[in-house]
Amino acid sequence: MSKQDKRPYLFLMQHPSFEARRAAAEQLRELSMTVVAHYGSHAIEALATDDQAEAASRLGIFSARLKGAMGREHLEKLDPDQLAVVQQWNTRFTGKYRKLTRDARADIGKPWNGDGKQEPLPYSAIGPEDFLRLVADYEKRTGETVLGPEPRATRGKGKQRHPKPMSPKEFADFERRLAEIYGDRTLAYHLARLAFRLGPWSYDGLLRIPKDLIAEILRLFFLEAACWRMTGEMSVGIVFVESSASGGPKFGTAERNEICQEILDGHSWLTSQHPTGNLSWVYDFQFVKIGVANGSGDPDEPYWRDPAMGEVSYNGQTFSADWSGVGDYREAMRIRNFSAHAMVIFVTPYANSWHAYASNGRVTLANKNNWGGWGRGTIDAITAHETSHLFGSADEYTGSGTPCSSCETTHGCDNIPNGNCGACSHPHQDCIMDGNSRRLCGYTRGQIGWSHIFVETTTADELWAGTDDDVWLDIGDRDFVLDTPDHDDRERNAREGYALWAPTVQRSDIKRILIRKSPDGFAGGWKLNRVRTWYRGSLICDVDRINTWLEDDHRVWVGCISDRAIVSRLRVEISTANVMWAGTDDDVTLTLGGRSWNLDNEDHDDFERGNTDTFDLDPGLGLHESDIHSVRIHKSSDGIAGGWKLKGVRIVVNGHEIYNKQSINKWLEDNDRTWTDTI
Repeated sequence: MSKQDKRPYLFLMQHPSFEARRAAAEQLRELSMTVVAHYGSHAIEALATDDQAEAASRLGIFSARLKGAMGREHLEKLDPDQLAVVQQWNTRFTGKYRKLTRDARADIGKPWNGDGKQEPLPYSAIGPEDFLRLVADYEKRTGETVLGPEPRATRGKGKQRHPKPMSPKEFADFERRLAEIYGDRTLAYHLARLAFRLGPWSYDGLLRIPKDLIAEILRLFFLEAACWRMTGEMSVGIVFVESSASGGPKFGTAERNEICQEILDGHSWLTSQHPTGNLSWVYDFQFVKIGVANGSGDPDEPYWRDPAMGEVSYNGQTFSADWSGVGDYREAMRIRNFSAHAMVIFVTPYANSWHAYASNGRVTLANKNNWGGWGRGTIDAITAHETSHLFGSADEYTGSGTPCSSCETTHGCDNIPNGNCGACSHPHQDCIMDGNSRRLCGYTRGQIGWSHIFVETTTADELWAGTDDDVWLDIGDRDFVLDTPDHDDRERNAREGYALWAPTVQRSDIKRILIRKSPDGFAGGWKLNRVRTWYRGSLICDVDRINTWLEDDHRVWVGCISDRAIVSRLRVEISTANVMWAGTDDDVTLTLGGRSWNLDNEDHDDFERGNTDTFDLDPGLGLHESDIHSVRIHKSSDGIAGGWKLKGVRIVVNGHEIYNKQSINKWLEDNDRTWTDTI
């Protein structure tokens, strides 16, 4: 690692306070650091070069700067709050933790539902707790029965909603029926996964939800106010829930610290993937002990979660021992930290129905079957996976349980399709939403709010249709490269999504959707079949069956033009006089609006006697029709055949003629090889 590579640093506040910590974070950002985490009011973790870290020390606001572990002799000088933060920081440097992460590498790349592993519980944006409260309120208000009585809990053991689940085929059929009934594939996607969470007792009711209740569900769970974008500061309460009884479920001290570090690592990885690094996590740690006996079987979480919430204290505030307390705790953190959103992560060794799941602003991680068979060393990836769900990402794995079955359901604030769903993606890309992979595919990036423009291209399904050449999206005055790191884009029949970060682009700036390919490489052209483009959640362009080769001198496709003032299509027709020796093999250049094009149709002998040659030109960026005041034709120095007699020029912009003169009849030769005219 070079001196200028960024690495994690921990900065301890000299005078801890929430206000001072927030101001310090801004100063670190002004030094071009990436702020990763805030630990209460006492410390900030940031990615910095050595020079940036030195500059931070000179600010005079930090009592210590750590790049490695703090020695025992210095730990004794810390107050209790600082000591807790630094001890957690030191965990990452222990030999045991490094071995844990090293051993976990053997499972990287495996699908979440791979052999001997259990996938996280499938996510639904319709969280079961809030849904059941909504239904209960509706039934009380209207007198109608929607779901019927919920199964009664076995005393002291939590609710048991876990009869034999649907088979993958039964689940796909159930989701299909929901889509047919409600006419909304995305709603059906989430209702089906809600049904999986609730169990068979809910199936019939979910197939006959009243229309007015459907409207309430859409408003509560799917409107933009309910969606989160993974950008800015996020408050996170990490609540460890253990038994206070001798012999009850507990973590060891080192085990607890390692689990906590895995969670922090998962969030730090997400920050490292952010397009600008503007993503940080403001942590509150709660270590709660409760006098509740361990459950048996596969109990749901309320039996341990609710009493734990009664023990949480934050900023002088306590919370009710029920689901409402979770929401109140989240809101208290969000307001105190001025955060965009707030979430709670429950971590427990108590018996639980599933090892990992997310909904309603919370993630639950339970040591069930050694963390679903993945072990402690994969909690970082599980945390990143579940946290991404809270920001709108969809599961992409197939197989047992609740497979994703459609690439057309839309997710996140920006309604991005689940194009990397394993049931229909072509090709399928590694992604944290599909398996234990430290990678985010373009579709997931769009779903969690990391795209202002989202582009999907589909390559034709025929021989040689793919390309390794560079491809850009051109919106008129600006272009964006379409490229997926560590992936071979645009192979035959490939459907691929590109999340483009462009916060300054307004809808009016998108004047067209033009796809441009670089000059042909070894494999030749590229056959484009479909283009779809979203802007901030709205589908603004969808053109199918394009089936156009982008190759040779025709390497652009344009559609969805919204501003006719910009030149999106440019055609020039050049006529050569029909007299002896009028033709030429010399180079000919056209100039319009201060830009020049070499006129040459590949594999064709242009400018022969009596011929009219047509050139469809790439207009390039930002050329407006109002910029074109004159036309200029220039021929290179005379070759063996001498001069060229130009007869006529016709120019067509965006389908309409702006210039046509067929009586030029000028020899371009010797030292007079240029013809110009006004338009």
